[in-house]
Amino acid sequence: MRSHPDIINPGELMDKLRLPETRRVFASIYNNVLLTTDVTPLKSILVCAADEGEGATTVAVGLALAAAEQQTGPVLLIDGNFRKPGVLATFGQKDLYGLGEIMAGKMEADCAISATAAPNLRIMGAGAAQPNYVMKLESPSFQNFLQKLSALYALVIVDGPAVNFWTESVLFAPQVDRVFLVIHAGETRVPVVAAALSKLSANGCDKVELVLNRRTFPIPPWMYKKL
Repeated sequence: MRSHPDIINPGELMDKLRLPETRRVFASIYNNVLLTTDVTPLKSILVCAADEGEGATTVAVGLALAAAEQQTGPVLLIDGNFRKPGVLATFGQKDLYGLGEIMAGKMEADCAISATAAPNLRIMGAGAAQPNYVMKLESPSFQNFLQKLSALYALVIVDGPAVNFWTESVLFAPQVDRVFLVIHAGETRVPVVAAALSKLSANGCDKVELVLNRRTFPIPPWMYKKL
């Protein structure tokens, strides 16, 4: 497996996400999604990657922070990566329980949601995958869960695992309003991306946006024309 030199520790990641230039990039991504979406209003987004280490969590956190700054209501960021959760660590919190326990009926959602330093942003950890958890992530179970959260939050963002390695993102994808597939520019091979897109499409997802992540600064393809 190839190495990923752009993986950084949670503290460094948050420092970079606070930089003005990084915040502007994510604000542009967020605004572009709102302008091009055919779903009004956009209530749920999945951020995932074809391969591991592409920077999906960086994009998910950055997008959540940008949304929280612009939305009038609270935004919820959910860690849907049971094997390599990273959302709560980025905010200096421990991932002790979360989505896994909620979908198994062991915990109510509000007990697993915590505040962050960003006034409008809330986060939920992945927790632990429970027995037969795949069935709980399929529609309509997860979709009903999202709909309940959408009544409370202006936007729900799910950080999912690599599409070509694990099944969760493939299950999440058709149940959200939009999917962001993160690609490490100059590293991710075309067949890898094609395989991920094929898996998403085969499971009924045809609303995918590609986000190029060049080092720690993700830039959507349409912006490269202006560079």
